[in-house]
Order: sequence, then C-alpha cells, then structure tokens
Amino acid sequence: MILKLFLALNILTTVFQPFISQRIPITSSKPEIISIYIDYPIDGTWVQIPKGTKKITFYVDAENTETVLFWLIPTGTQTWADRKLIGYDIRENQTDNKFTLTWKIDMPYLHDHLYIQAIGEERVEQEVFNLYME
Repeated sequence: MILKLFLALNILTTVFQPFISQRIPITSSKPEIISIYIDYPIDGTWVQIPKGTKKITFYVDAENTETVLFWLIPTGTQTWADRKLIGYDIRENQTDNKFTLTWKIDMPYLHDHLYIQAIGEERVEQEVFNLYME
C-alpha cells in the first residue's frame, strides 16, 4: 500500500514537474521619463513664457508609465502643501508612451514650479521645471 502511494506520487510529480518549477519573471519596471517638450524653449530647468500667453502644452515621453500628473507649485520653501493639480494624462494602451497636457493659464503671471510625475505600477519618477512669465 505504501509502495503504491509512493509510486503514484512519484508519477504525479514527474508529470507535473514542468508546471511546478516554472517561474514567471516579474516584469514590473520603474517608470522612466525619456523626454519633455514644452511649447517654449527650455533653458536648463527654466521655461520663459511670454506675457499674455493663455495656454501652454506639455509633452512627455515616458516608458513603464500608467499616468502622468502635472502639478503647479508656488516657488519658495515648504510649498508642497500649496500645490495644484493642473492636469493628468492616462496611458491609452500598452504601446502608448506619449502623454500631453494643454493647460489654460488662469493666472496673470507665473513664477512657479511645474512638477511632472510619471506613475508606474509600483514606483514614481519626477522632473521639475521652473515656469516664469515675462
């Protein structure tokens, strides 16, 4: 009886061994911002926007990213709590790596940080630009 049980278990593990030992790799990767384009020239981390501009478009190429958030943060120290979400873009399909936001500027002037967050499955990557209007 014990011998039959041992043989049955041996046969079952031999038959199902390929399925038992098969490992599925984790494919989750860190989001990566490849490039950022703005309607106006970028000088380092500064973007000068002409006075009177009513809207601006931000373009982000990012891999392993589900959503891109666009935050406007006042300049100064400890201003994260004063941030304002001005928009977001969500990936439309598995091959979509392009995110855009056209923001209608509702302020008479700008001297703020633009904080761009690329959100992946488990991680976040960010870039910061300084916007000023002259």
